[in-house]
Amino acid sequence: MPKSAYIHIPFCAHKCDFCDFAVVTNLESRIPEYCQTVAKEIRERLSNKESSSLDTVFYGGGTPGYIDPQELAQIHQTLIEYAGINKNAEVTLETTPNAITVEKASAWRDIGINRLSIGIESVNDHELTAMGRDHTRAQALLGVKAAQEAGFSNIAIDLMYGLPEQTLDSWQTCLEQTLSLGLPHLSAYALTLATNSPLLRRYPLGSPQMPDDDLSASMYEMLVDTALKAGLEQYEVSNFARPGFSSRHNLTYWQNDEYYGFGLSAHRYVDGTRSHNWRSFNRYLDDYLGHESLEVIDRETRVKEAIILGLRTTAGINLQEFETSYGVNLLSRFGEKIAEFTDQQLFYSSDNTLKLTRKGMLLSNLVLTEFV
Repeated sequence: MPKSAYIHIPFCAHKCDFCDFAVVTNLESRIPEYCQTVAKEIRERLSNKESSSLDTVFYGGGTPGYIDPQELAQIHQTLIEYAGINKNAEVTLETTPNAITVEKASAWRDIGINRLSIGIESVNDHELTAMGRDHTRAQALLGVKAAQEAGFSNIAIDLMYGLPEQTLDSWQTCLEQTLSLGLPHLSAYALTLATNSPLLRRYPLGSPQMPDDDLSASMYEMLVDTALKAGLEQYEVSNFARPGFSSRHNLTYWQNDEYYGFGLSAHRYVDGTRSHNWRSFNRYLDDYLGHESLEVIDRETRVKEAIILGLRTTAGINLQEFETSYGVNLLSRFGEKIAEFTDQQLFYSSDNTLKLTRKGMLLSNLVLTEFV
């Protein structure tokens, strides 16, 4: 049975100009109703299931840190009652830095949350304004300090690169200032823009304010070098951590394991079937056990997904373990393609391991499509 659960909290004080997630604003009056509905969904989905206790829980959004901790506590207590949460489980809360106070962070700890994922994105005020964030550099640093004062040591920071108005120098400064905080985990993602995002209308692709592909590639190279110098090991294309601080929850996805999902637009992978809840806020509240999509994952799809997800990690794929789990010898099936990528220095291949090289990581989106 799944040993991980994702809970979606869609509420935000402000929707960023690049955001394409299932979020809502100006609906604070409906937070209690929503959280009660999520608790009902948990009870009804799990009441007739034999489930093992959870090893990871992730409250994502949206901005889970924005809502009253008592509302989160209601959901978390329901998870404890109907699924069980192991004593040493990783329990993560996602938040913007300006939503953090010492009092609120202390309440999160009392609930059972032991890891924070803070979306700073940049420490350059000009870039934050350009991308439509509602916090400043000063607020970002104060938020991290408040979390530490409340007793959090397992803190992950999210950054973005390829931003409008961003330069290689400003990215270097952002990395150095963020890493100087001494936090144990860093995630950094290249900006992607939905076709209907306000940011794309203000900064069309190809405009001089937007970094081109070559500059974004240089930013990625700088990211890897700077994180390694700061003592963070790369364990996935976009993720870096000190030993013992890798995101156990995200490894659930990358290892192609099953997981629960609760709340608006939440995705789940249970009993070989992937589904996700309604993205419409009102429809979810009216039909919280319904689903907007449902897909039974056949054997061939599982194999392809396991290849793509496994190769995103720096550990790569153990070929013998893969054959035992999926009944597929990758060297036999994809031998020519693997040899081609190895000659191009995109793959490192040995008798037992297949993984992307550093160059392969940089081009991972192109490389991995060859296995779909």
